[in-house]
Amino acid sequence: MLVSVLQSLAEILAGGTSLISTEQIDFSRPGSRRDEGAGPLLNLYFYDIRESKHVQHSGRQVERHAPEGKPYTAKVNWSPNWFDVSLLITAWDRTALSEHHLLTEAMSVLLRHRSLQENFLANDLRGYGNLPLSVAIAPPIEIGALWGALGLPLRPALYLTITVPFAASSSVAPRVWERIIQLQPHWTDAQPTQVLTRRVVIAGMVKSATTAQPLTETTVLIPDTDKRTVSNQEGLFFFEDLHNGNYTLNVQHPGYLSRSCNVLVDDSNTTFKEILLFPVS
Repeated sequence: MLVSVLQSLAEILAGGTSLISTEQIDFSRPGSRRDEGAGPLLNLYFYDIRESKHVQHSGRQVERHAPEGKPYTAKVNWSPNWFDVSLLITAWDRTALSEHHLLTEAMSVLLRHRSLQENFLANDLRGYGNLPLSVAIAPPIEIGALWGALGLPLRPALYLTITVPFAASSSVAPRVWERIIQLQPHWTDAQPTQVLTRRVVIAGMVKSATTAQPLTETTVLIPDTDKRTVSNQEGLFFFEDLHNGNYTLNVQHPGYLSRSCNVLVDDSNTTFKEILLFPVS
């Protein structure tokens, strides 16, 4: 991605200035004045990259696929992270006056591009719209420290910042049906930790709202389906092999008020619900 940024900038600068071509744009660390016969030269140098604070990151996107007769898969695409990339642009020529002239032309070209328009960008930078660009703003690090780190005396330069996307590669993963649930009961220290391996989508525990004790033999059902179960001795219940979507659980226990609660099922995690029932007055 950084190479594409440099390529795009080089083509914009070479196309807008009268003094140089793309062959006269250098990307190496700025050094001493070039050979007398080398002709005019622009130097573009990356000196700072940091995550942008101005562009929101939206996380991952999951594309679900269920081809007939094949395992269910999900393609996970991570939306790009945006970084502020800072460049130092210097001009080199036989005389200081010609360097200033070249730097002036470069500034005029860049000021006409308050953003890098998508049609000027390299192919792998397209698809994100125009890229924000700032010219001649204060650099993210102190100017004297920057030139000191380069081992050069302070000289005229342009300080350029471009906000660019860095897209993580997508990955394809099978849908996980079998999950391990580890439960540590809190109502008594004598009960050991349980480790259960189930093809679980929804798991939960039913308790009394007044005593916090588990309610055994509690009926839990999903209305309008054949999904029905009862809680075990620890008040635990499980539903397996559900499709993604929103579900309503109806919970019933003798001597307690019935209760309904909503559950969202997706691919990322087992949904665990702790349900409290109130006794009938």
